[in-house]
Amino acid sequence: MVLVFSDIHGCYFEFEKVLSYFQKENKRYIFLGDYIDRGSYSKEVVEKVLELSPKVCLLGNHEDMMLRYLKFGHKSWLFPTNGGNSTIESFGGVENINTYLSFFEQLRFLHVEEFFGVKFLFSHANVLPDFPIEKATNYEGSYSEFLNDIGMDLSISNIWLREVYPLKGYVLIHGHTPTFNKKVGLYKVNDRIVDINIDTGCVYGGNLTALCFPENEKELSVCGGILVVNDKLETEVIGFESF
Repeated sequence: MVLVFSDIHGCYFEFEKVLSYFQKENKRYIFLGDYIDRGSYSKEVVEKVLELSPKVCLLGNHEDMMLRYLKFGHKSWLFPTNGGNSTIESFGGVENINTYLSFFEQLRFLHVEEFFGVKFLFSHANVLPDFPIEKATNYEGSYSEFLNDIGMDLSISNIWLREVYPLKGYVLIHGHTPTFNKKVGLYKVNDRIVDINIDTGCVYGGNLTALCFPENEKELSVCGGILVVNDKLETEVIGFESF
């Protein structure tokens, strides 16, 4: 099975609670970014993510802000609403964050997987219909270099975009925009789910929610579809017939 998390934002204990639900299963992991900031335990979250394997780790806007601060001195990361100072405190100083720099620099931009005939695109935020998915998935440089290459403004990129755009051939799985009702956001077109937002606002007092994708018929027979689990250990199922 594949566990998908987004927007943990330093909420280490909630993260551990969701992980504990799946202790006995064989797992892969996909993380959609925003491991850090606002919450008190960013270092612990990053160290836990590093322990887990195999995994795909994507870039969020908060990691991008942090990298722009560390490399170029951009100050937006330190604005109170962005929570960078909480991360600095958690790591015990900026110099200690540099120890983990290789992890942050290697975060990928997008990820694609197919489950039971449905192709899913994993991103931190929403994605424009004309976004170069293949190029983003395989890009080797930094995110700022990538945006320069494609001539796109950061504000409408896949780590910042909040508007929902149905994508041809993909169901989008993302975070970034808290739902605030503590439930995953399901966006439908013609009664078919085309977009799932799993940022349920944990750092704001909501839930930390993960998706669990079955990878074979045996796992599917147990859970019945994509299992949705939060840190209160409340569950629901999204059937593949919904796509």
